[in-house]
Amino acid sequence: MEPETNLWIAVLAQAVRDAKTLVKRVQEKPELWGNPLFRYEVRHLKQFFRSQSLAVGSFRFICDLMSVDPDQAAQCIEEKYLRHLVPANERPTQTASLQAA
Repeated sequence: MEPETNLWIAVLAQAVRDAKTLVKRVQEKPELWGNPLFRYEVRHLKQFFRSQSLAVGSFRFICDLMSVDPDQAAQCIEEKYLRHLVPANERPTQTASLQAA
């Protein structure tokens, strides 16, 4: 594997670790939602994983470089991490979810 590929894999691995860390931090301290810096970190991370950009360094660029389906990878990251990064007062209620079904 080329050194550049290893670099981009490391970038993606760090982004996933960051997502995992943010989820853990907010689960331990829900009051972090009141911190603008924390909310900025969450917003920035979500934008990285949800972006449709193919620019150098983007999530889709790295997935393409690794021959990974970016939609499938994004769905996995969404389910495992990003869906947990929503303040409790903005989460859909279970009743609303059941009514939609």
